[in-house]
Amino acid sequence: MSPAEPAANGVEALIAHIDPVLDEAQFERALECALERLATLVRAEALALLPVEGAELAGGAWRPEKGALEEALRGEMLRAARGAAQPGSGASVVAGEGGRGVRALPLIAAGRVVGVACFAGADDLERASADPRVALLLRVVAQRLAAQLEATRAAALKAQFERWFRTLDEQVRVLDRERQKFAAMVHQSDAWVFVTDPSGIVRWTNSVLAAEPPPAGEHSSWIGLACRAVCGRFGEQLSGDGCAECPVSRTLVHNQVTHHELRRVDAGAVRNHYLTALPIKGPDGRPAEVMVMIQDLSGLDVLRRSESRYRLLFERSPKAIVMADPSTRRIVLVNPMASRLLGCPREELIGVPLESLHAPPEWARLEAHYAVGFAEKSLSALECRVRQRDGIERIATVSGTLADLDGREMLMLEYTDVTERLHVEEALRAAEERLHTVISNAPIVLFAIDAGGVFTMSEGHGLEALGLEPGEVVGRSVFDVYRDFPSVLAAIRRALAGEEFTTVTEVGKLAFETRYTPLRGTAGEFRGLIGVATDVTDQRRLEDQLRHSQKMEAIGRLAGGVAHDFNNLLAAIMGHSELMLSRIHAGHPLHTNAEEVQKAAARGALLTRQLLAFSRKEVLAPRDLDLNLVVTEMDGMLRRLIGEDIELHSNIGPAPLRVRADRGQLEQVIMNLAVNARDALPRGGRLTIEVAGVMVDVAFADQHPQLRSGPHVLLTVSDDGCGMDSPTLARAFEPFFTTKAQGKGTGLGLSTVYAIIEQSGGTITVYSEPGLGTTFKVYLPRADGGPAASAPERAAGRSLRGSETVLLVEDEDAVRSMAREVLETTGYVVLEARHGPDALAIERAHAETIHLLVTDVVMPQMSGRELAQALIRLRPALRVIYMSGYTDDAVVRHGVLEQGTAFLQKPFALEAFVRKVREVLDAEPPADAAAPPAGAPGDGESAGHTPGV
Repeated sequence: MSPAEPAANGVEALIAHIDPVLDEAQFERALECALERLATLVRAEALALLPVEGAELAGGAWRPEKGALEEALRGEMLRAARGAAQPGSGASVVAGEGGRGVRALPLIAAGRVVGVACFAGADDLERASADPRVALLLRVVAQRLAAQLEATRAAALKAQFERWFRTLDEQVRVLDRERQKFAAMVHQSDAWVFVTDPSGIVRWTNSVLAAEPPPAGEHSSWIGLACRAVCGRFGEQLSGDGCAECPVSRTLVHNQVTHHELRRVDAGAVRNHYLTALPIKGPDGRPAEVMVMIQDLSGLDVLRRSESRYRLLFERSPKAIVMADPSTRRIVLVNPMASRLLGCPREELIGVPLESLHAPPEWARLEAHYAVGFAEKSLSALECRVRQRDGIERIATVSGTLADLDGREMLMLEYTDVTERLHVEEALRAAEERLHTVISNAPIVLFAIDAGGVFTMSEGHGLEALGLEPGEVVGRSVFDVYRDFPSVLAAIRRALAGEEFTTVTEVGKLAFETRYTPLRGTAGEFRGLIGVATDVTDQRRLEDQLRHSQKMEAIGRLAGGVAHDFNNLLAAIMGHSELMLSRIHAGHPLHTNAEEVQKAAARGALLTRQLLAFSRKEVLAPRDLDLNLVVTEMDGMLRRLIGEDIELHSNIGPAPLRVRADRGQLEQVIMNLAVNARDALPRGGRLTIEVAGVMVDVAFADQHPQLRSGPHVLLTVSDDGCGMDSPTLARAFEPFFTTKAQGKGTGLGLSTVYAIIEQSGGTITVYSEPGLGTTFKVYLPRADGGPAASAPERAAGRSLRGSETVLLVEDEDAVRSMAREVLETTGYVVLEARHGPDALAIERAHAETIHLLVTDVVMPQMSGRELAQALIRLRPALRVIYMSGYTDDAVVRHGVLEQGTAFLQKPFALEAFVRKVREVLDAEPPADAAAPPAGAPGDGESAGHTPGV
């Protein structure tokens, strides 16, 4: 290592100690940093860095802190520091308790003590404090202290200068107002008014004197002439030796107001004039100029006009004027405004002391100010509280000046009522605070941008959504803040071009509806813009949901509209194919064709039910069902449906688990979930169906608003198939969404399941991962009532044949012919009718008993309900079965879904049709066979002319 290297290392060590102290921006942190460096170098028991302000110690940095430092040692260090802080003192050492030494070093900068460094308890304080590194570090601290002191002094001096300039500006404004008052009064006066300097030269005239021509042969203006030229116009020589005894000279000598009478001969008439000379004092109190006012007092009209003018000013003044005698401080004269301000008649104010205008505490504050005003014959403006007779206080500003009243000197006090103005200002401040509060808490963004595109304001609670604080972007360019959002910048450019408009812009995932309004100056020039942005993200989401809901409603209406026509066709196809199968033996070639026709019709019926369930327009018959029993009875059908290569496992508990639902819909849910699992197992696998009772807690119910906490029945359908990825899983329940190939699926299966479960008061969840299978969980509220219903009862050994007479009313020929053929084949006597009037005619012509009416609900000319009412009035024992392919809203509208009403939804199986006929004929007759069923519409209700099903 070369000799220079240790030195370089020493310098670097010094720099390492000094740099943190110099680089620290905060003064207090710099002291703390310096204290840490000193603790490393000196290794004293206690250290302190104490600034000195005006020979007094100020708060500084201690190590350790006060709580960990003995009071005795702290006191010794403070005494040593105070000694070292004295001008001219050097380092001092005192003995502390236990032999601990205390050393205080003054920190000197620019020849004065700016701080003190104290050390206590070091092994060798003398040596440690003499360390060059310590000395250098203390010099750096002294410079920081000096800089801080100068900065503090500069700030105080700046604040003082600002106060002085504000005071000066206010005084200049007051002087300007007084000048305007003076100019208005002097120039409107009838008197000649001019101002002279101490040498008697005219320096200024009012407009009245300026209109008088100066003596011929001299100046064209009075300015620059001797004041004797003005007085000479009155034909009077004031003294033999010039102006020695003139009023102007006396005013200059005695420094007081001087009066003098002048006589002027004008067109043979003598006119008397009154001259008043007033001293204009300079800063030293001596007269620097003299104002001379010459008034014509010759005519009473002049006096009356002058008096009227000044009285008018006095009486009509918007200020409350109070004339007070300086010697007694009592009120001598008040104007009407003073009477209104004080709430007291004028005559009652005359002679009262001035202090009675204020409450005692206020008078104690104002008395000295009034005393100065009476002494100096001038009262500077001051805000005060004036007390009315009823005790109410008004806020006013008072100022005063010397005035002459009938030859007596008075102090004229002018009170300006500022109560309302202050109230308005307070109201404005309160309104501003309320507006700021509203803006700060409202979900809006209020901003302003100048013509250069720089933010000048940014407020509003809506800034939180943008991750901004109020005022954070003020001073920044809008093109920099929103450089990543072209739509925002495009709108800003339109607004900066002077256009006023409203638009919706997107900022990331947020949407804001923003109103841009240009700001213009008095000349119409563009000065910037102001904008109000409202967060409409949730509104747009709700609008999207509404549009989606409306789309679903439209699909539902379409489904309901298509269903009734489709159901007519399916009813005829299914019925006739079933008749064909019953008449063709199994080996016949057409038997297979008839089976395919029946299967296709069954699939069409299933699709119709899916559409109706999806649109929530299917006719429901909810009742208590044991879900265990429903799954058990579907076992055989499900095994045939899913195929032999898929294992079906049903985990069913022994105890009944009842739910309230429509059995057909519940079977459809299970079947659709099973079909979905089958499609996910193209190479075979395992399908598990489980039924269990569960208790839904509040937390789970909060996550699924359709549910309520309490006992539920859980239906789980799981498979070990291909599973679904996240995008597919997110859209699993969307209508018409399918991952199957074209023509292989409608996309209504899971959406139908979802609609049915929600319609039944439950909810469905799905868990799936690619390659790990899928699990659907259906939660249905558990039913508390009565025994559960099983599958449709098939009375063992009961024959479905009959011999009764059936009146069949159906406007669709294919359905009517199929139903007639089935009934006749089963042994019934069938009377056919195409509509209501035709059926009534048949009834009148048929004298024998008619046991049963089978009628469509919606038909032209007369509805099925109206027909049944008419026939029951004629034949009270008549039984009725309604059938319809319309959706439930149409059926309900025609009043056929009351309890106890027999109803068949098209399309239907022939066996179900014949069984329903037999059940209705074999049922017990109602208690009052002559009365129509409850809830039947009146005779006047009509179904219009809609074609029947």
